[in-house]
Amino acid sequence: MASVSARGPAANDGARGDSRRSHLYATERSSLGPLEAARLLIKSWPFIAEHRRLVYLKCALAFFSLLFFLLTPWPLKIVIDNVIDARPLTGLPAKLLLPIAGSDRMSLLFVVAAFLIFAALAVGMVGDQADSLGTAVDSGGLDQAGFTQNDANNGWSLWNGLFGYYEALVTLDLTQRINQSVRTAIYERFLRSPLGLYSDQKLGDALFRVMHDSASIGAVLYTAVLAPLLSIVMFVLALFVLWAQFPAERIIPILAALMLPAVAIGAAIFGRILRDQSQQMRERGSDVMAAFEERLAQVSLIKAFAAEKREAAAVDAASWRSYRAALKMLAIAMALGIVVVPAAGALVIGSIYYLMMQVIHGAMTLGDVVLLLGYGAMLSQPAATIGGTWTAVQPAVAGLRRVHSVLDGFAEAATPRNGDAAEVSIGEIALSKVAVGYIAAQPILKDVSFTLRSGEMAAIAGASGAGKTTLILSIPRFIEIAAGSISLDGKNIAGIAPDTIRSRVGFVFQQEALFSESIADNIRYGHRDATDAEVRAAAARAGAAEFIDRLPDGYATILGRRGARLSVGQKQRIAIARAIVRSPDVLILDEPTAPLDPASEGALMATLRDLARTRIVVIVAHRPNTLGACDRVFFIDGGTLAGAGTHAELLESSPAYRAYLAVTESEIHA
Repeated sequence: MASVSARGPAANDGARGDSRRSHLYATERSSLGPLEAARLLIKSWPFIAEHRRLVYLKCALAFFSLLFFLLTPWPLKIVIDNVIDARPLTGLPAKLLLPIAGSDRMSLLFVVAAFLIFAALAVGMVGDQADSLGTAVDSGGLDQAGFTQNDANNGWSLWNGLFGYYEALVTLDLTQRINQSVRTAIYERFLRSPLGLYSDQKLGDALFRVMHDSASIGAVLYTAVLAPLLSIVMFVLALFVLWAQFPAERIIPILAALMLPAVAIGAAIFGRILRDQSQQMRERGSDVMAAFEERLAQVSLIKAFAAEKREAAAVDAASWRSYRAALKMLAIAMALGIVVVPAAGALVIGSIYYLMMQVIHGAMTLGDVVLLLGYGAMLSQPAATIGGTWTAVQPAVAGLRRVHSVLDGFAEAATPRNGDAAEVSIGEIALSKVAVGYIAAQPILKDVSFTLRSGEMAAIAGASGAGKTTLILSIPRFIEIAAGSISLDGKNIAGIAPDTIRSRVGFVFQQEALFSESIADNIRYGHRDATDAEVRAAAARAGAAEFIDRLPDGYATILGRRGARLSVGQKQRIAIARAIVRSPDVLILDEPTAPLDPASEGALMATLRDLARTRIVVIVAHRPNTLGACDRVFFIDGGTLAGAGTHAELLESSPAYRAYLAVTESEIHA
């Protein structure tokens, strides 16, 4: 039975995840073709170009390192041929070393040793290279989160040693800046996404895209651009040295160059498979994070229904799915190795056999063999890098796809270039034949028309699910209307930037969330430059000052997660103070009196009545006392505006309004 319970919740999570992705990320369901993959790489380049100075410096250091790298095979050849076998120096080494060491073998050995010591200390050139440069650790974890956490700190380099320390600083700084640019762009896009889209987004998946998928951007620079370019230059330089030193030797360059098609064939076979599996790894990884986040957020509910074991099994199953996806990715990589390694091994064995036969027949020395093998490796490695570039970037392409799904699909409606970006003062709000809904093609409300003016307190009433909250969210452009128009003092809001509108609107949501900061900081969130006196005045007007002053630390009291240390009514009052402190032209409150007792409700309505003298106050409400205290009531019923007038007028003229209030009264007193 335990195994069944472990599979059940996890299966449900998977179904919910697939449903969510089908709505928000429909483009991610299909397999990604090579042209689309190439477009994603090109599309991601602006994040790198933003840091072009560091990119130029990194490229300069990388290309300069090739000059030292080309020298690494020579010391061993000189030691074997010219020191041990006492052969005379010839060619370029003779021109460089004879003036320094002469023909004395000990002097020559000293010069070579001095060069190796300098190279080891200064640039680390002792026959090895530092392809992977960063702060990655082997314990990163066998899952997508562990892999990408290392990717976020990695670069690419040929340097080691003291000189390489400088490039390490440049590389890590560049990598972090690029990653930060992508992370910030995704995070900001989530913050600015329309509420209709964001409401369907699991926070765990969003965090995975911000923290882990963003790390894919480094591969665009290091794997897709810098490594191939360096490889091409290295191949040409090594080929030139071989041609100059061994003008009659052709077989080694040919065998080394054959690494390119050997690796490229594997890339062609496994490219799409790697992309698709990397996509699966990322989805399973985000599912794990989403599972953790959702269950921790609902820990009270889980405890109330004694569902700890069931939910732990669900998270465990999601984690195992992520692990299995990583294992499958490793299996694909191993299969790629089975295709490529034998071909590469055959080329290496063929090269060694050919060179040994040349030594046996006296056509070349052991030093020549060392030199040829060294430069053969310099030729084969770039060829393998170039041939394997397309394969190497496939995991990153899957991450970039998930990044651009957010950047392209979560944009708020654009404001025209000539839109009013100046501060506005709102004295009138006019809705004309408005249709609105979270999904534009399926509006909840249609043909809604009314006008709100400064100096009045208006209420919007209607049954639960009628669309009241949806309607008020359209005023500050949290949700874009599907038809009709909304005007502020005669200006269509479509031509006014959302931030400009929201700077003049104070909003109190039905379920208020507070930050784990002080009460003063939570109130000041509505106006960061508010003085202590302004914070206290806003709290007093919202009816919060009395209970705040009774707290041991007063306004410095640190709240728990989402204000857990306060009652629902107290949180509501702080939220109202937060809206008041910015002195908005429009104050919109969604069910502000729902958590309050009758006495507190009366005090709050008196406060709102006072505020309404100099601004527009809009309240979404159910209670008759609240509706009766408002100047006008707009009654939503049947998907449209079914009536407007005072509470008393609607009671007399609208049977639907009377029926709605009767149901509301029964629910309140139930």
